[in-house]
Amino acid sequence: MTTQIKSVVVLGGGSAGFLSALAFRATLPGVQVTVLHSSGIPAIGVGESTTRALPAFLHGPLGLERKAFYDAVRPIWKVGQRLDWGSPDRAHFNYPFDSFLTNKRPELPQPNLYYCLHDMQDSGLSYSLMDQHRAPVFVDPAGRVTLVERFGYHIENQRFLNFLEQTAADRGVEIIDGRVREVVQAENGDVETLRLEGGGEMGADVFVDCSGFRSVLLKEAMGEKYVSYADALFADSAVVGSWRRDTPIIPYTKANTMEHGWCWNIEFTEHITRGYVFSSAFCSDDVAVRELREKNPKLGDDLRTIRFPSGRYENFWVRNVIGIGNASGFVEPLEATALQLIVEQLRFVTKALIDSGGDPSPAMREFENHRYRARWDDVRDFLALHYKFNRQSDSAFWRHARAETSLGGARDFVDYYREAGPTILSLGMVGDRSIFGFDGYMNMLLGMKVPTERPPRLTDEEQAGWRKHQADVRARAGQALTAEQALERFRQPDFDWNRLRIV
Repeated sequence: MTTQIKSVVVLGGGSAGFLSALAFRATLPGVQVTVLHSSGIPAIGVGESTTRALPAFLHGPLGLERKAFYDAVRPIWKVGQRLDWGSPDRAHFNYPFDSFLTNKRPELPQPNLYYCLHDMQDSGLSYSLMDQHRAPVFVDPAGRVTLVERFGYHIENQRFLNFLEQTAADRGVEIIDGRVREVVQAENGDVETLRLEGGGEMGADVFVDCSGFRSVLLKEAMGEKYVSYADALFADSAVVGSWRRDTPIIPYTKANTMEHGWCWNIEFTEHITRGYVFSSAFCSDDVAVRELREKNPKLGDDLRTIRFPSGRYENFWVRNVIGIGNASGFVEPLEATALQLIVEQLRFVTKALIDSGGDPSPAMREFENHRYRARWDDVRDFLALHYKFNRQSDSAFWRHARAETSLGGARDFVDYYREAGPTILSLGMVGDRSIFGFDGYMNMLLGMKVPTERPPRLTDEEQAGWRKHQADVRARAGQALTAEQALERFRQPDFDWNRLRIV
């Protein structure tokens, strides 16, 4: 198909910038794509924790070869997230990336979700893999390796960026080191050219704003309205550090309740990063650092503090400007959605451009903006659940979160659950707008033991059947390799990637 678009300039060279460049090259191969970024501006990334959407996008639409990616980026599989969260009588629960709650064993009268309020342990394969600290990798008696592709990645930011930049260059993307001095707009409001510091200018048919929180094109040039999520997400700061690994790799992210927010653990081969996300209204930087060090004495001296807003712009696609990543919005990293939202936005844009032959109508842009708003608001609502029902701490911050957090679009689902209990009848209440789906929302309510007027009452036969299910799942997960065992196989020079079985 011919396209009206001949050239695209991507402003910014972080994850959003190079993923955008690769996406445009993959879907509109005849279009000239240029990335303008400044090597003098450091990346914010502190190590990325992703959802399962990123591997699917990298190795699907972008066509990135697994061997090259694994060799260069050295990712660690992330089967889900472990949360020390929710009810004080449950030390932790898991949020795995597979959909297991709507599954049903033939000998049990109800789907799995009906029994998980009673006992969630070993309720699904990924759930059990997490509790056994095993990777989603199995080896059959003949030595054939199977990768169960229901995982995200833990990836070191600089390795990831280096790989994306090199791949973009190899695929014909022009990469220019420079900074914008002035944005020149046409009479109709389109961005016409970018004038650069030191002279020169760049014109294009489409400009993709990946300039981070500054949002040079979407906010500064186009004047797009900002929509704050401060009524639902109170955390606005993070202090981040790391230490050298001296324990086995765990293939999941940990989220621990802290007095003024929460902490993450991201696992890498040589080190572990630890970050404390907190609210500056309840906690100073010094207090956050002190609490983080007291609870993590292995931390080194590389601590740094980051400030961030939570919110989005009213639209991400305004005339010939498309905002991707932090330039279009940001939500705090509790469910590692940053890269997934980049992927979602790129899918919206590239499909619309292909379908329209490179000449999208205003109605098309508005529909994609509608989908963008729905996706971001869904993330806000899902994260709000975490704050509304976490009872692990009774600090001033958590009392405020439980009392004041707005559930937004999740309110009806929660109200139904409170009255009707865990039931598959609420499946349609989540809708297509959600990247978490019914399983995600229900997993959080069950895991946090949100009170309900109708908790399931299990017969002796049902309890026995559920224990049999748990035992079967636990045995299957026990056959998986540990992360170290799996990485050793994948990193062998003679590992045959063509024989890797992916299910």
